[in-house]
Amino acid sequence: MLKQTKTVFDMIAEHQSQVAELKGIKPQDDDWLCLQYQRAKAALQASGIDLAPCMNDTLAGNFMLNAERQIRLVDFEYASNNDRHYELALWFGEMFFSDEMELALIEDYFGQVSAQTVARIKLNKALADIKWSTWAMGQHAVSQLDFDFYKYGTWKHMRARSIINDSQWETWLRQA
Repeated sequence: MLKQTKTVFDMIAEHQSQVAELKGIKPQDDDWLCLQYQRAKAALQASGIDLAPCMNDTLAGNFMLNAERQIRLVDFEYASNNDRHYELALWFGEMFFSDEMELALIEDYFGQVSAQTVARIKLNKALADIKWSTWAMGQHAVSQLDFDFYKYGTWKHMRARSIINDSQWETWLRQA
């Protein structure tokens, strides 16, 4: 295990505090998104957090492939112990895997596919987008980089909404 434990819940709380302190922009439906976040958090915590060392930043650019086709992970500034379902959810979301590929990877990782595992990953996919969208809104308020953090955050909010509005959301909350 790593020295630091920082779950997605800790990261979201940190970013929400930063956005509030900076008087950053929030989406119009922020109250609703926060409610759904709290519901997902309660469901995930009720069944226990499965801590493992996590990178917490699975952007495609953080996976380097050499000529021998060996993969090297880079950029560990956000690494901490976190729920392994969050790490998989973040990776799946960043790589845009198909549902079939996600199920195959879940089976490879856990040895089987269960409704609870799928539900935990689906909920964490929404939380990953909420985490990074909230981070982006804080960056929008302070960053001098030539990058449209607002647009990135808006896009992440839209992805979170698409997961939360899925007809399976209530089922995933129960199964987690």
